[in-house]
Amino acid sequence: MASSNDIKALKNEIRKLKARIKELEKTEIELKNTERELSKNEKKFRDLVELLPQTVYEMDLNGNFKFTNKYGIQSFGYTQEDLNKGVDFLQLFIPSERKRVRENIIRIFNNEEINGNEYTCLRKDGSTFQALFYSNPIIQNNKAVGLRGVVIDITERKKVERDLKESRDQLRSLASHLQSVREEERLIMAREIHDELGQALTALKMDLIWMQKRLNPEQKEQIGKVRSMTDLVDSTIQTVRRISTELRPGLIDDLGLQAAMEWYGGEFQNRTGIICTLDLDDTDHHLEQDRVIAVFRIFQEALTNVARHAHASAVHVSMRFTSELLTMEIKDNGIGITDEQIYSSKSLGLVGLRERVNPWGGKVIISGVHNIGTTVKVRLPVQDGKP
Repeated sequence: MASSNDIKALKNEIRKLKARIKELEKTEIELKNTERELSKNEKKFRDLVELLPQTVYEMDLNGNFKFTNKYGIQSFGYTQEDLNKGVDFLQLFIPSERKRVRENIIRIFNNEEINGNEYTCLRKDGSTFQALFYSNPIIQNNKAVGLRGVVIDITERKKVERDLKESRDQLRSLASHLQSVREEERLIMAREIHDELGQALTALKMDLIWMQKRLNPEQKEQIGKVRSMTDLVDSTIQTVRRISTELRPGLIDDLGLQAAMEWYGGEFQNRTGIICTLDLDDTDHHLEQDRVIAVFRIFQEALTNVARHAHASAVHVSMRFTSELLTMEIKDNGIGITDEQIYSSKSLGLVGLRERVNPWGGKVIISGVHNIGTTVKVRLPVQDGKP
């Protein structure tokens, strides 16, 4: 027969068991509530994912889809039934891209940072589109079990980029053509001014000299007038020569780029009072004439900008050649151009400088330091195909 102590101990065990059962029931209720909350949150997530205008997907380590939203199914032209049967992840890419896709998946699983990969994707019907993939590994119990990511269709963006590039290329081609036409017109005008107007003024001067010789020495007023007219004609002849030369320096065609730059630098200094020093490579390099003209015009326009805007007292020009590249630097000691001026859409003159060398892959880099000055650097390949 059980003792009173045994009965008391049994009752204590029963009380503990009841308390434990209550705790388990409470825990079960909490777990069910948590499951309901998780289910509710998962539904919110799924609903949100279904609203996204991008593909959202999950796949396992074998490349089989475990989930994708409706947009993804529609984008790639598959059905939910297709996904249920199994669609290999690599089927979504054109064959030539699949090796790179595999390599990038390995890199992602190795925790290498990849900021989006662009691929050509393949729909079920065989059509293609461009897309960006952003992916991360799915980690469970500290182990990668799959891949999760977002796919952004960039077909329209690529089309816009192509259209912009085409428009930009057309504008540059037009600008290059206009530069050529302008140079041809300058050459024609320079010749006509020099030949036609210059000859007419020279003939007029000779007539005035002839007239002066036939005047009576006592006709002092008439002689003075003729001399004044002769001086005016001389001045006009000099102006015509200057305009003709500025339109198209004959030295460019006769003696080359260096001689034309030295002449223009001297004229610039005499006209503006700004000291212009030149350090030019005197090696004989045979640049094609279009490039010679482009370099001279950049030099000419840069000096014009110095005179108009820089408030400088001096400007230094250096030019060097290698077998592949011409480099030129024009540096003044003025107030210095600002970044706002450099990148302003209103600075058409600066845009024009860059466009002059663009047909050959050249570059014009402009920089300024406040109260130190402005520097214009030119890099121009001397032959097509050079960097």
